[in-house]
Amino acid sequence: YRNAEEINAAVMACYNGIHGTLNNEFFLTEVRSDNTRHEGQGSTTGTSLEIANLDLFKVEPSNTINNAYWEKAYHNIANCNTVLGHSQVVTNVTLREQYDAEARFIRAYHYFNLVRLFGPTFLVTEEISIAESLKKDRSSVQATYAQIIDDLKRSVTDLQDITYSSNDLGRATVLAAKSLLAKVYLTLGRYEDAKPLLSDVVTAKGETLNVKYADVFDTTKEMNDDIIFTVRYKSGSLGIGSPFANTFAPQNSGANVITGSGDGKNYPTKEISAAYSKEDLRKDVSMADSYYDKSKDVEAQVAYVKKFLSEVSIRYDAENDWPVIRYADVLLMYAEVLNEVDGPSAGLKYLNLVRERAGLSKIESDAVTTRNVFRTYLEKERRLELAFENQRWFDLLRWDKAIEVINKHIQETEWDFYAGYTQQINKLKDYQLILPIPQSVIDNNPGVITQNPNY
Repeated sequence: YRNAEEINAAVMACYNGIHGTLNNEFFLTEVRSDNTRHEGQGSTTGTSLEIANLDLFKVEPSNTINNAYWEKAYHNIANCNTVLGHSQVVTNVTLREQYDAEARFIRAYHYFNLVRLFGPTFLVTEEISIAESLKKDRSSVQATYAQIIDDLKRSVTDLQDITYSSNDLGRATVLAAKSLLAKVYLTLGRYEDAKPLLSDVVTAKGETLNVKYADVFDTTKEMNDDIIFTVRYKSGSLGIGSPFANTFAPQNSGANVITGSGDGKNYPTKEISAAYSKEDLRKDVSMADSYYDKSKDVEAQVAYVKKFLSEVSIRYDAENDWPVIRYADVLLMYAEVLNEVDGPSAGLKYLNLVRERAGLSKIESDAVTTRNVFRTYLEKERRLELAFENQRWFDLLRWDKAIEVINKHIQETEWDFYAGYTQQINKLKDYQLILPIPQSVIDNNPGVITQNPNY
């Protein structure tokens, strides 16, 4: 790396590298939650069995979907470390700090996901050799969070006065760094630390949601005011199109839903479909319960995710961006923090902002008299507002509700589906809240690295 232009190209590789993890992230988050499920109980193909094992919490260390996520995350962390290791060639100090801040933001984003999904991580913050990597053991959850917080604090500082031209929309901003750092604090139960960060974002954005819910995901209105950080895609056979329109469309649906048919790998559950009230404007944007089969002149009763659906010319080449942090998410986080710190009346205004955009009535203060009642309203609102955006599983984890909710989901709410599996289905246990690290990682250095418990 010799100059700013080449470091900028390396930073762009970090943004593009997020595509690799997103390809499999919904399997590890949405499919493992009560939002979606795997359809093919009877399939014996390798990939289908691996998806089913994720859905049923029977993940093995050899699971290729699980392992691909791990590998892609660490590959992109290495990209970020490359930027940080060579950015000194950028002579403009402000520009160098911006590039470093972007790399730190993306690195923190990956580590935040890794630590929640896998527990202790290999904490790598600089370029290392293969020989060095083979001597490295995992760092604690606490050490990983300390690094995430440090990266994001530095990003907040160095992005403070950075603005972008229209050609650079999608790069990390100070509001994105503050929002992500607030979510980290929220995950750790550090509400007092999250509160001023969220307040800053709300002050900067204004206490209003001025983008219609449908417009948030409209490919003609990308980078709208609800988007704080999104992973960008571009159609047109450039190799950076979004695969999710086809991935989520129903299997064997032909051209009835999208050109090239669908893979049906993320089916909404009956429960989330029923969770939307008739007045809720979000359901039709987020999912459908059926599609019209022109060739048979029937309504096929197959639910599918619509939120990332747009017209494509070729398969897996859609325009849809993938939102990581939206302003509605920030408002709901702020409502949650205010409830925990100051009580339900303080957070109600921000919860209602999200509800009213969805076409729902305001919740009156006399209906929310305790923090616990407020939590019930908020948890449902987060589920419906952020449905299919890879947020639900992480929310269940930090609320300490994953075991309760998933056991009910599998053994009660959706039991008519899960009963179709021939394998025994056991209740979810604590150790299954994190995934196994890939067996190949242990095989590379069995003397140093140990597997997560019970895998």
